[in-house]
Parts: sequence; structure tokens; C-alpha cells
Amino acid sequence: MSRLRAGALLGLRIVDCTGKDAGSVQDIVVRHSGGAYTVLGLVAGRSALAGRFGFGDSLEAPTPWRHLLGWLRRHERYVRWEDVVVVEKDRVEIAVERGALPRGWRGRP
Repeated sequence: MSRLRAGALLGLRIVDCTGKDAGSVQDIVVRHSGGAYTVLGLVAGRSALAGRFGFGDSLEAPTPWRHLLGWLRRHERYVRWEDVVVVEKDRVEIAVERGALPRGWRGRP
């Protein structure tokens, strides 16, 4: 898995180590360093609507929208890239149970 296109990951189903559905890839958390991007993790969830507004990690939502956007993102979970076992054309398998995934991705890694 040395090189992947973001478009190949977005929308893929995520399956945990017990075979249960853990949502789908809604976003990819990356670090830019030395001219290259390194994948740090995946944001798993049901919908990416709130994330498409750009609020999440370093950009704080305006006060009137903070609670609504937080509610829209309540199902998000963070999957560390180290926990990704297999990336196939139709799914991503992870080495942990979905219940063990941390809520949200703010402040991670």
C-alpha cells in the first residue's frame, strides 16, 4: 500500500475484525511533509455532510452552527492507518472492533 488515490478510498465500506460494518470512509486525515502526503487515518461514519463545510480539526464552527455540526458528526469514528489491514476495491478491513474506535477525529493523531 505505498501509493493510493484518495478517490479510491472515499466511500469504501469499513469492516471491523469481527466482520461487522463500521461505516464508510468519509474523509482521510493526512500530514504533508517534505513534499509528500502521508495518510494518518480515516474518518469513518454515515455521512460527510458536516465535514464538507470544512469544520473539524483546526477550524472551529461559528457558535450558532457548532451544536448542529457536532450533532451531524456524532457517528464519526477515527481509524488509525496502522489499524488498516486490507484495502480492496469495495471495502477496507480493520484490525479492531468498531466499538473500540475513538469517537470523532478532532485532535488526532
